[in-house]
This record gives sequence, structure tokens and C-alpha cells, in this order.
Amino acid sequence: MNKSITTYLASLFSLIIAMIVVVQFLRLDYGHRLIPNEAHEPTTFTTLAGEVRAVEGKPAQIYIHQNEDDLSTSVLNNLKYALDYAKLPYTSIEADEIASIEPSPQHVLVVSGENTKSWPYETIRSFVENGGRLYVAGRFIDQEWADLIGVADFGDFKDGINGLIFEKEIFPGYVDLPQDSGLFVHSIADVELKEEADVLISAKDEPILWQSSYGKGEVMFWNTTSLTDKNSRGLMVQTLSMLFPAFVMPQAGIKVVHLDDFPAPVPSYSNPVITEEYDLSIKEFFSEVWWKDMKQIGEDYDVTYSGFLIGSYKATNEETTEQLIEKIRAPMLEYGRGLLQTNGEVGLHGFNHQPLVMGDEVMDPALGYTKWESQDAMRSAVDRVVEAFDYYLPNERIRSYVPPSNIIGDSGLSVLNDKFSEGLIVAGLYSGDASKGSYIQEFGPDPVYPNLYDFPRVSSGYNETPDDMFVVIDAVANFGLVSHFIHPDDVLDEYRSKGKGWGIMKESFEGLFQTLYAKYPHLEGLSQYDAYRKYKLYQEAQIDVAYTSDAIDINAQQLPVPSTLLVRVEPGKRLDTGSFAFGEVKPFDESDTLYQVELKETSVRLPILEGARP
Repeated sequence: MNKSITTYLASLFSLIIAMIVVVQFLRLDYGHRLIPNEAHEPTTFTTLAGEVRAVEGKPAQIYIHQNEDDLSTSVLNNLKYALDYAKLPYTSIEADEIASIEPSPQHVLVVSGENTKSWPYETIRSFVENGGRLYVAGRFIDQEWADLIGVADFGDFKDGINGLIFEKEIFPGYVDLPQDSGLFVHSIADVELKEEADVLISAKDEPILWQSSYGKGEVMFWNTTSLTDKNSRGLMVQTLSMLFPAFVMPQAGIKVVHLDDFPAPVPSYSNPVITEEYDLSIKEFFSEVWWKDMKQIGEDYDVTYSGFLIGSYKATNEETTEQLIEKIRAPMLEYGRGLLQTNGEVGLHGFNHQPLVMGDEVMDPALGYTKWESQDAMRSAVDRVVEAFDYYLPNERIRSYVPPSNIIGDSGLSVLNDKFSEGLIVAGLYSGDASKGSYIQEFGPDPVYPNLYDFPRVSSGYNETPDDMFVVIDAVANFGLVSHFIHPDDVLDEYRSKGKGWGIMKESFEGLFQTLYAKYPHLEGLSQYDAYRKYKLYQEAQIDVAYTSDAIDINAQQLPVPSTLLVRVEPGKRLDTGSFAFGEVKPFDESDTLYQVELKETSVRLPILEGARP
């Protein structure tokens, strides 16, 4: 009996010791190396080669006349980017070539600027009168042009007019901007319009955009200087499409969301904002509330998150790889792997939160950052944080990078280009203040560094204002893309959270993606790397379109399937809706003129029918 008790106690003691060893083993994260995470497989995209064939009908033609005028240069360069992103071809022409354009509803001439005397007025007037279309992308004052553009009388210029009010729907989702909005600040011409002019957009009871007939043709006039801003690109594409009898606009169909500073070292202390509402420490809040809420939003509204790792928040860079590994253990095991388990991605934000800037490279001193002493110091720091990344995610590699505070210099870009020879997506800002060091980008291969690809973030924050919503929707209207970012610790900062708690911030953030999911279901939630891959496929596809009076003929090569096209038809015409062998056609808005076409084949002929939607 005593022997049995002794054996039992010895076994129990051994079991307790074994459990303690296992717990300690797991606590020190050695277990993840025995059971490494499976490699995260990128999304599979399918493309169809298609066949080369001539489309039947005539293509829509956009002719752009740009001169030396500052307004003309700024606006029309902006428009060209918008057309390139939307895969809409155009032809740049000189003033003496305008006479060669055939007057046709399929031909639109685009002009902008204040130097109207350099434009061949009589040639343009005759072009419109005989059936051509004129798109004036910017205000001017010239009484000679008044009758042609739908103006009864010109006054003087007016400045300081803000906001936008949509008198007619241009694109579903656009919101009115109030008079205190800083997004659109107009300098306009004080005009009295002709009675037949149809005002589409106004601001402060002033006409900003109108359309009017002249002879057999149509004119659209932008009474503003604000089309120089990137956030007007979708507006320009959509309003330009309204001048054609029918018009096809490809969409990239991409939705990418960044979580900056995530994973990152999480403080163990408390914060009054969190304690008062949840009675949790910061670490507990992010694990038990914030991350669960974010994952639920992702599941409900097709949002895939890309997180960007920070190794340390120290301004110095003396920490070793081993120290970084220790510092980011908990966030990498919980959030790094958590991102991959939700089909997301872990990219790089930095060794620390000091932008890769040195010497005389521009950086706003008010931010309080420390410049790097050399490129060698940058390289060493990047090497160490990559080693820490590899320790926890041995089957992954860093494919994307977000500059801390969206600031980086040429020295830092050069270091990244050398380090990531297999390629790196750099996500700066689409718009912002470059004079303070913000890294402003366009989409596409970096113009200087061959291993880098630029994929800017268009929008940010928790959708608190109409301006925030407008920026998101305009990029969708332009080419069907959402690129948005937030910081998890915004809720801890009274300035960035605007004094709101997580409950209100979550509601706003969720509302944004609920709206996107409902209005634009063709936008696919993707990681940053997958978004880059899909965008490249979208841009590389060749889509030829031709029009007749009763049909649209589309033929594509290297087409990602499914692909989404938006098709606008003139009032009084419609497309047949439903499911077909080539894909699906459905209404895209309530105006009876805009449709979404999902293509699963490379060739389709869409009949244009008479009458409104049944």
C-alpha cells in the first residue's frame, strides 16, 4: 500500500514538473519552431488569353489639347493619370490638328486653361455644332465663348467658394461636401447661365458643372480651378463618360486595408480611455476587444488586413536582433500569425518609427524624429528587423513596406532597393504635402528604383467626415480601387481619436466598409501583395471596345476573370440585365444609365435597347 502511494506521488510530481516545463517551453515561444506556420499562399488569379479580332463599330475617341497655361498643364496632366488608371485611351493633339477631328457623338475634345485666345474658336464651335462633344476642364472668362458653352453673360472671378453639392447623381456613393469642406476650394467665373443649361454640381448656390446643347453637339463646362487635385480624378472620368452615347469603363476591383504599427510592441500599462470604458490594460484591450472587432468587420464585409511590423519605438537603433525578437514575441505570435490566418499579410514599417531619412533630406522637424547618421546604419537596422520577422514567420517573406509617418528619403529608398532584390511594394501617400517630407506616389513601378513598386494609400482614418468618404469614393469612381489605412493606437491618442472612444470609432470604420460592401460588391478584399498582383494583371489586360448605334462590342486579351466593367448609356437607352454565358449585367445605380458588367469570357456583344429599365 505504501509502495503504491509512493509510486502515485512520484508520478504526480513528475506530471506537475512536466506541465511546468511545457508551460515554460510554450511561454518562451519555442513551440512555434517545432510546429512552424504553414506558408501563406497568395490568392490565385485566373486570366484568359483571348483571341485577336477586330471589334465591330467605332471606338470612343478622347482628344486632349494641352497648352503652356499653368491651369491647362495641371488639370490635363491630372486627367491623363485618371484615364491611364481607368484604361481609357486618349490622343494628345495640337491646336492646328483640332480641325481634323470628325464631328461625332463618339468624339470628345478636352480643353483647359485661361488662354482661350490660343484655341481655334471657330473650328471648335463648328465641331460642336455638327455633333461633336466639348469638355472644358476649368473655368475661364471670355464672352466670345459664352453662347457655345451655355453662358448668357460673364461677370468677374470669384474666389474662396468651398464644397460640392450634387444636383444630379454622377456616380453612386458620392456625398455632398459642405461649405466648410477643405477638399474642394474653387475659384470660379461669376456667370449667368442660359436657361437650357443643366447644372449637375453646384457650390454655395454657384454653378460648378453644367451641360448644355449647341447645335447637334454637347458641351460640359467645369467652372472651377479645383480639377488639379487627385481627388477629382473619378469625377472627371465619370462626367466625361456622360458625353458619349455609350461608354465602357474598366474597374480594377481591389480593396486593401493597412494596419500601420501592427504588429508592434504593446505597452502593458493602462490608459484612461481604455480603463474607463473597458477596465482593461492596453494589452488586454487590443487582444480581447480591438482585434476581435476588427476580425469581425473583416469577416462581415470582405476586408483583408495587411499589418506593418514595428520592431521598437526607441529613437535609437542599438537593439540587437535577439532583443527585437524578445520585444515583439507576443504581438508576432498573436497578431502576426493572426493576420496570416485571415489571409492577410505582415509587411514592414521599420526597425523603429524613425523615417529612413538622413542628411539634408526633407522631414518636418515638428515631428521630432531623428535622422539616420548613414545608409550603413539604415542597412544594419533593416537587416535586424528582417531577421526578427524571419524568426517568427520562417515560411514568409516581407513583400510590402510602409514608411513611418509616410516619410522616406532617396537614401532610404536606395537601401530598400538593395535589400529587397526580389521586389518590394512601397506604400506611401496618394496625396499630401511633399514640402514636409511626405512621400507622394502614383501607382506603378518606381521611376528610379527597379526593385520597388509604388502602391500609394489613397485614404485613411475612421470615416468621420464627408471629406473622408469623398476621397474613398472618388478612387472607386476612377478605377475601382480602395487603399485605406488606420493605426490601431489611434484610439489611445486624444488628438487622432478626436476624443472619441473605440465604440464610436469602430461604428464609423464599420460603416465605411459596410457601405463599400453594399454599393461596390465587385471590390475584392485583398492583402497588399495580392492587391499589387491583381492591379498589375488589370493594367496589363488589353480591352478593345467599339460602338454602334445599337450595340457595344468588347474583345479582351489577357483578361483577369472575372473582370468588372462599368457601362454608361445615354438617357432613354438601356442594357438587358441578368445572367448570360459571358457573365452578368446588373444596374449599378438608380439613374437608369449606369450598369455593372461582370465578364467571365473575353468577347461579348452587348445590345443597346430602347427605353428605360423595366
